[in-house]
Amino acid sequence: MLMEELRNMLKKRKYRGYSYGYVLRSFLHIFLYDCVRFIPSPIGELFRYLELKIFCKKIESIWIRAGTAFFFPENISIGRGVSINDNVFINGAGGFEIQDGSGIAYGTAVISEDHEIGDPRIPIREQPKIPAKVTIEKQVWVAANCTILKGVTIGEGSVVAAGSVVTRSVPPYSIVGGNPARVMRKRKLPEGEDGGPGPGIGDRDSAPDP
Repeated sequence: MLMEELRNMLKKRKYRGYSYGYVLRSFLHIFLYDCVRFIPSPIGELFRYLELKIFCKKIESIWIRAGTAFFFPENISIGRGVSINDNVFINGAGGFEIQDGSGIAYGTAVISEDHEIGDPRIPIREQPKIPAKVTIEKQVWVAANCTILKGVTIGEGSVVAAGSVVTRSVPPYSIVGGNPARVMRKRKLPEGEDGGPGPGIGDRDSAPDP
């Protein structure tokens, strides 16, 4: 598997503009991360953190569970208090950032690039890629088995329901679900807090002063 990955990288180097140094670094990450990927918690989380600390753009959380996969880690930023659960797949080709206090449940895929498909004469794997950054802001919960596609920003305090396919950005403090994911409702303060019925949390700035 590793030799096949290396051959693929060397082949792609010509039409993707990868340097030999980049190919070697990517191969080293794949090899080392596969060595620690399935080590059980809690010791596995330490080893995965140490490996990603070498290759990620930024990582400030140790809660990386077994079976997770990270591609293009040089474009991946992980904030404090973040949890990334079992079998999450993150493609950082277009950039990926998850901010403080957010969590991703098991089986979710984050895909920050896509294939160009306009010219059927070119084999799919040789088509140009279209990258776009994915951002998960603070205090977001992404439930199990979701798919988050390129260019999406999930606003602060939002919740993504299990099994959702997120194709467009999510406003702060929203609950979204479905395929494609749509806003189902806003998260609200408890009724009566601050002297009256709670507005949507995302509407705090527009609420009257107490």
